[in-house]
Amino acid sequence: MLYRRVYFLVFLYSIFSCCHANDRVGMTAIDFLNIPQLSSPSLSPDGSRLIYRQQTSDWEANKQLANLWLVELASGKTYQLTYDDNEEEKASWSPDGKYISFLAKRKADKFERLYLLPLSGGEAFSIIDHNADIEQYYWNKDGGSIYYLADIPLANEIADRVDNKDDMVPFEQPLSFRHIWRYDLNKKTITQITRGKFHVLDFDLSRDSKLIAFKKSRGLTRTLDDANFADIWVVQSNGKKSRRISNNEFNEKEIQISPDGKSVLFFADVNAKGEYYYDANLFTVDIKNKKVNALAIEQKFEVEAAAWSKQGKHIYIRANMGVRSEIWSIDVDSGESSQLTDGRHVVRDWHYDPKNDKHVFMLNTASDPGDAWQMGGDGGHLTKITRVHEDLTKRFKLPKQELITWTGHDGVKLEGMLSLPLNYVKGKRYPLVTHSHGGPKSSYQWGQFRWRTYIPVLTALGYAYFSPNYRGGRGYGDEFMRDMVGSYFNNAHLDVLSGIDHLIEQGIADPGRLVAAGWSAGGHMTNKLITFTDRFKAASSGAGAVDWISMYGETDVRYGRTTWFGGTPWQKNAPIDVYIKNSPLKDMWKVKTPTLIFVGEKDLRVPPTQSMLMYRALRDLGVETKLYIAPREKHAFEELRHRLFKINAELEWYERHVRGRDYEWQRFN
Repeated sequence: MLYRRVYFLVFLYSIFSCCHANDRVGMTAIDFLNIPQLSSPSLSPDGSRLIYRQQTSDWEANKQLANLWLVELASGKTYQLTYDDNEEEKASWSPDGKYISFLAKRKADKFERLYLLPLSGGEAFSIIDHNADIEQYYWNKDGGSIYYLADIPLANEIADRVDNKDDMVPFEQPLSFRHIWRYDLNKKTITQITRGKFHVLDFDLSRDSKLIAFKKSRGLTRTLDDANFADIWVVQSNGKKSRRISNNEFNEKEIQISPDGKSVLFFADVNAKGEYYYDANLFTVDIKNKKVNALAIEQKFEVEAAAWSKQGKHIYIRANMGVRSEIWSIDVDSGESSQLTDGRHVVRDWHYDPKNDKHVFMLNTASDPGDAWQMGGDGGHLTKITRVHEDLTKRFKLPKQELITWTGHDGVKLEGMLSLPLNYVKGKRYPLVTHSHGGPKSSYQWGQFRWRTYIPVLTALGYAYFSPNYRGGRGYGDEFMRDMVGSYFNNAHLDVLSGIDHLIEQGIADPGRLVAAGWSAGGHMTNKLITFTDRFKAASSGAGAVDWISMYGETDVRYGRTTWFGGTPWQKNAPIDVYIKNSPLKDMWKVKTPTLIFVGEKDLRVPPTQSMLMYRALRDLGVETKLYIAPREKHAFEELRHRLFKINAELEWYERHVRGRDYEWQRFN
């Protein structure tokens, strides 16, 4: 009887599992945009708990709301800590573990403020009465004070003028300077640490809280270009004995003081000689003698983030390796490197906790948008902490994602990601959406849950989805990335087309039903592709450039673009011919592909004028086109309804031009 009962239970379970599997459906746009997003994991001082940021979609508020959650590592129990409809960022623990600190601008706040949430109970309360946004902060080792980054508050007269909209100021010239401050929690006093007519762009507090390293601007502006001309300085945490330890013309990223306080770690897009436009490499600079030491310089990976180990004998990095990112360990003395993680995944939001000697991070895979995981300092077993996304595979049919490789037109080996339509049948050809990545110093990696690409939605409608890693991108070595030096569209567009040809040869893509799409550098690529060939039945260009000369003067960043074209467009003997040669505008007359165009109204990176230029050119040439300029949006769309609109508009465009059928827009009621 016992065996019969067991068999009967197994039989019922198999039926339930089968039925449950059959109940799974393909994702709609609403389903996709409702997926929670996790980020910013941070371990408690005793290592027993973890806080993280969870964004959920609120359609009434028309945005994703970010609140803080806590999970107990031993039991797995999770608790929501905050219930606010505003962004809560840069959460951290007080040294005694009694408070959670975070930055937020709540309804009653005029500026971004620092809040403390007591874990013993009660509401979060703001501290530090500073009349300017707080950008960054660190707890003092003893928990008695907090160092933070903020502008000097405006004088009353200037503040009144701004409030009354009497606020005309010179372009890119700020009204104030950004500096480091110290707040004493017991005395409730504020002390200014750095002073002068310059901006502090970033800073780090040593583990013993005795020393501060900071990036000091040379100019008066805060543009991205000016970050490349900032220098590393050090100052005692009481504000005394400030001195410069670097003097160069490249951007030192994520500066961190070594555990012994003798050197500063950074990474930068330069080679061992300090020459610009290389994959990001790892460096240390000696505080005493200012000597710069390059580490693991010959590796074919890009450094995306870095941190000192507990004792300072190793440096941990998160490395872009093309279609994946992994954690590596670099020996400080020998420069030898060892890989600590390995898989079909992307390590993101990585944080190393020296006190607990633990790595915590989110892990993206083809079926998981990124739950929290942890791992010991030296590597080893990975332990899953949160399980927010475990039900996705139970509720929805998700596409199979594959790594594909092919040979470019000149014999170079290339790779990218392919997501197959749901219920894919081998030998049957499918319409193919090719989405080119942004950057261009970037790469497509494992994972299918970026809102701009919405892969599960497209594959549910029967599209194959191709994400090629073309030359000019990161993760494949300097030669690969530097292919754009001297000519932006050298091999990049040919790499994309050769990948499409490979999928046609494999019998997957239908050559008569091709779509080109992309955003930012992917928009540049889309604009190039439709002026280079008429193979595509539809295209969607997001925040793309068409005229590199005007773009150079309009954008908020020019530093890398000078390298692409060999100089500025206004210098003596300017390389105007190179700018024109690489501008899709000169070949716009060739376009036959119906093209959608999207851009944010307040986009400074690729201003709307580029999209307007393209729209007017295509319209005058008789090519079917529509331009959508999203109100209030910058380079990335943040409002939920704008994201949904873009997805709906693209799907309607693709369905009509590629498959000759109607599409019913998804609405949130």
